[in-house]
Amino acid sequence: MITVTAMKWAPPFAAGQVRDHRVRWILNEVGWPYDVRLVDAPTMKSTGYRGSLQPFGQLPVLEEEGRPPLFESGAIVLDVAMRAGRCIGAEGTPERAAALQWVVCGLNSIEPFLFNVAEVEYFMDDAAAQAARRPVVVAQAKARLAMLEQARGGRPWFVGYAFSVADLLLASILKIAQRLGLLDDLPALAAWQQTMLARPAHLQAERDQMAEIARHSAADMRYDAVPKSPAP
Repeated sequence: MITVTAMKWAPPFAAGQVRDHRVRWILNEVGWPYDVRLVDAPTMKSTGYRGSLQPFGQLPVLEEEGRPPLFESGAIVLDVAMRAGRCIGAEGTPERAAALQWVVCGLNSIEPFLFNVAEVEYFMDDAAAQAARRPVVVAQAKARLAMLEQARGGRPWFVGYAFSVADLLLASILKIAQRLGLLDDLPALAAWQQTMLARPAHLQAERDQMAEIARHSAADMRYDAVPKSPAP
């Protein structure tokens, strides 16, 4: 049986976006059942979790009997798709190479630019620094998104003639952009993303994640139990 780690609770801006939803999505697409193991902050930062599951104390992790644990959402999505023979081209084909290309592109060339904007909006306390940085990172993110839309070229799929892991990862990554209003000037890209997110496998993944978050609160994450790092 497959088990996926997920956070007990996430703040409203992250609900439905925490990266375990990508793993749930691909598992739903290929029809593989799975369980969810909800974790709190002390668990993720513990020696046992970091030593045997995720060295950086993050999630998701996919655990499966007879196989070593696998972390990084992109790696898990690719592993499941390739083992199931679904949502990715056959080994050795141009479609397989293109799918891998777009997955790595999304994680390396798109997502970091969106995270820069999210950092300004959600995690900066200094109002002056926030005001100074916001126009810079927003312009960079919008430019990168415009390049992505140009590369899509109006095609319904990023690879070939069917839904693939490329569409899954890119649509997932664009959740950040959509929530931050970065797709307002790119209606075609926004419409493409909504088509991907309307897939039943995604809708179920998002519902399941948000239902678990709704059953918990910040107190369930036990952030106060995480040892503080000593001051430098």
